[in-house]
Amino acid sequence: MHLLPPTLTEPALHSVHRAQIALQRLRALSSPPDTVVRLLEITLSERPALHEIVDLVRTDPGLAVEVLRRLQPEQLKRRNALHIPNAVHALGIEGLRELALRTELHGAVHIFEADEGAVCSLSSRKHSVAAAAAAQALAIATGYEEPEVAYAAGLLSSMGSLALWDLFDDHLPELRGRLAGQDLSRAVEVERQALGVDHETLAIVIAESWSLPAQLCDVVTATYRTAEQLEGLRDAGSDTELASLARASLFVAHYSGFPLFGGLRLGEPPADVAALLAQVERDALVARARTAVGAASEISRPLARTSKQGFESMRRTQDELRERLFVAEHRLRAEVAVNHVLNYGLNRLGDGDPIPGVMFQAMTSMDFSRMCAMEIDSAAAKLEVRYSVAASGQAKLSEGVWLPFPTDRAYLSEPMIVTRNDAERAHQFVLELTGVSSAVVAPLRELTPGKRLLLVGDRGRVGRAPLAGEERCLGIIAEQLTLLLRHEELTKEKERMATLDPLTGAATRRRLMDRLEYVITQSARTRMPFSLLIMDLDHFKKFNDTMGHQVGDRLLQDLVKVLTAHVRKGDLVARYGGEEFVVLLPNCAMKDALGVAEALRERVFDYGVSQREMYKGLPVSISMGAAQWTAPETALALIARADAALYASKHAGRNRVTQAA
Repeated sequence: MHLLPPTLTEPALHSVHRAQIALQRLRALSSPPDTVVRLLEITLSERPALHEIVDLVRTDPGLAVEVLRRLQPEQLKRRNALHIPNAVHALGIEGLRELALRTELHGAVHIFEADEGAVCSLSSRKHSVAAAAAAQALAIATGYEEPEVAYAAGLLSSMGSLALWDLFDDHLPELRGRLAGQDLSRAVEVERQALGVDHETLAIVIAESWSLPAQLCDVVTATYRTAEQLEGLRDAGSDTELASLARASLFVAHYSGFPLFGGLRLGEPPADVAALLAQVERDALVARARTAVGAASEISRPLARTSKQGFESMRRTQDELRERLFVAEHRLRAEVAVNHVLNYGLNRLGDGDPIPGVMFQAMTSMDFSRMCAMEIDSAAAKLEVRYSVAASGQAKLSEGVWLPFPTDRAYLSEPMIVTRNDAERAHQFVLELTGVSSAVVAPLRELTPGKRLLLVGDRGRVGRAPLAGEERCLGIIAEQLTLLLRHEELTKEKERMATLDPLTGAATRRRLMDRLEYVITQSARTRMPFSLLIMDLDHFKKFNDTMGHQVGDRLLQDLVKVLTAHVRKGDLVARYGGEEFVVLLPNCAMKDALGVAEALRERVFDYGVSQREMYKGLPVSISMGAAQWTAPETALALIARADAALYASKHAGRNRVTQAA
């Protein structure tokens, strides 16, 4: 899914980059403390009621986004994926309790009762609830089939602004002043000038990176679009009726006294919004929105009204519970990662170099931001980054970067967690290459004498430190990767033995036919010519009869060396049978092939002259046939034509090249 337009202006592109960077600091939209406490109260009660949680989630965009993010992939694809009650029931009490424990608390005031100056995001929270109620009322009035989906669309239509204010709360007073009196259409430009990023781009980047439901992505894309752009979305299959409801809800929330940002003017509604508003009574919508905001205050109020000290104690308790859950989950995740990576490796035996794939699977399974494989080279006395992978939004390490490394001891020979506080200098070399303060290191067994690989996983400069036990899990993965590498070496050796003639080192007939079929397919598609030369040694039987088979074998070996040394790297020299050899010449027309053939014939003859004494005066020469492939000729037909030309060369006196008919 790509929501951003294919071409962007330079300021807009800069805003996208800033949004992607800023989003690394925002894992979730913030929620009011009272709302989170109330969610904890419900989920920890003896008889938790899901309908109460539904009502609570409907008052807070942050909780709503988190509930929707936890839907399964098949649920996200449904047209009613924004149905909050369905999402709450799908998550269940256990999932909702976990969500409550994981949600960070921001501030210590009740959001719906605070003064505007006390909590900067107050207006946006009230605006979201007002817009949600308005969108649902509009959906009912206009016959939209999913009013509850419309409610969620209205609630989340301003999530870009919520995220912007979570990220840049220190800049809000200045931004408030710059936006005062501005039209909504100017808000994006003003935000971009003040912060380098705007709420619209941030919302789109969130939708992409958080894998939100497609319906919500449509709403995000359409909320601030022009009528022409909205029509384009309609042509692309988006639910523009839902988008129009969300767009209209922004205006109703503003009319109700809950603007997106104080002092911001909406201007005239676009045509689709005006058409919707014309079908309903505005006063009724305004009353509905105001009632919803008032009700949200009561719904999100904790039952136990505590003092400030009591609230802080509850905060500490929640932090401790969340940390325990976090540690336990990541230890379990590391254990599960081992099985996941091992299954990945086993399913891909023989598919090529396993290191990058195993590294990526280990990184994602163990929640690392980056992973690399470093090589300790004892002979060169250096530590070098050989492979590197990184999670989305993270910069991977540069491969080939190295540092001098001591080789007088078996450093880093066991799985371990290394930190900046370690006294061992070797540990600091690893951290200097990664640029982090702590990392997990696991060595592979030595496969090449004097060289060892290390798997190194980290979570970036500002990510959390490794947890005890992760080094053991990565060590198991490193051990299994060693076995995969050995299997890969054996597989390559087996393939090499199957595709190379053991006597001469030329390609086997089987490899020739496989390559020939591939070149025919490519030439048929690209119309690039290719040619084939077939040859054999003249009077080869005399060499065996006169000097023995050892000398004959030596002649065949030397012939392959001469041929290989004087063809291109992409050409293929193959033993077709006995003393008969084939040279395959891709991207080579007949005129050039004849030139190559003559050059090879002369080189072989010159070789025979230089080795006349070894071969007791017998001349060494080859006869050749040359053919260029013509569609739709088969591989065997091409060889047959070249072979007929070879026999013509023999009948004409040998030591010559004949072009096939």
